[in-house]
Amino acid sequence: MSRYSVRRPTHNKETRAAEQIAKLLTQDMALDLERVGYYLVRNLPRIVFHRFEVMADSAQEESAILMGEYEKERGRGINYGLRR
Repeated sequence: MSRYSVRRPTHNKETRAAEQIAKLLTQDMALDLERVGYYLVRNLPRIVFHRFEVMADSAQEESAILMGEYEKERGRGINYGLRR
């Protein structure tokens, strides 16, 4: 059984921060993320980049876990409502 719930998670400071970051990344799709990364490293203290790196690594690991669970469920004939 998946460890993810259909319910929205409780709002704590981490979920609010994640929602703010997601909003910033999706608000303007013309935003040049490479330039944002450039200014992040060049103009802000190194700790900002290191904290961003930890967050990105954590997101990548969770994505791999989620995709593994999805593939496992898909192999059992569960297709999460996808039409064929």
